[in-house]
Amino acid sequence: MKDAVEKLEAVLNLTPQQRASVCLRLDAGFGTDENLDWSLRKGYQLVAKSNSGRRAGAWGERIQDWLVIEENRRWVGIPNEQFHYSLPTRTIAVRWLDRKQKMKHALYVVTDLQHSPIEICQRYDLRGGAEVEIRTDKQGLLLTHRRKRLWCAQEILILLNDLAHNFLSMLSRKLFQGTPLAGFGPYRLIQNVFNIPGEAIIRDGLLYELHLQKTHPYASILVDVLPKLWQ
Repeated sequence: MKDAVEKLEAVLNLTPQQRASVCLRLDAGFGTDENLDWSLRKGYQLVAKSNSGRRAGAWGERIQDWLVIEENRRWVGIPNEQFHYSLPTRTIAVRWLDRKQKMKHALYVVTDLQHSPIEICQRYDLRGGAEVEIRTDKQGLLLTHRRKRLWCAQEILILLNDLAHNFLSMLSRKLFQGTPLAGFGPYRLIQNVFNIPGEAIIRDGLLYELHLQKTHPYASILVDVLPKLWQ
């Protein structure tokens, strides 16, 4: 994590004053006491999940007053104990029922001393959008099935995947808005839309005609929207 943050500082040329306006939203994998205290000493704001699962369970069991985030599923409360770091923080506890209806607990460490615990949980939940994008890329672009032994080759593969991700995002915004394909993610686009049987006619290295199988359920949609791509 430290390497990633320092690379971020170098790329964005962040000054100490600017760091104070940057909030690091960290999951439990990065939520060690050492990492959190290091981030605070660097001057960053934090919305982080502590990686201490046992401590979360013990502290959570002693909380009596819980606020409802999601009815009958998720709650937030303030533990009697608090983490102590080099700068002031607040510790809040979250409990939820997993798919097997088993109660789980987690502890969030935040520098926000003003907003309500529910608002802080909602801010932490914003990271879910990035996780969904990563998961859909893995499924749609088959990232887990492609590996290169050489570091430089793997780096090129990652860049090509980024290019494919951005191209799919562009298509969704420019071509598919207002169509039944507007809500399709990378996986459904690749598996259900971009594999329509057909024929491409190439002349002098350029695409001249594209014929799609008429009976495919998405063929007519592509026929209507693809001209926008060449315009």
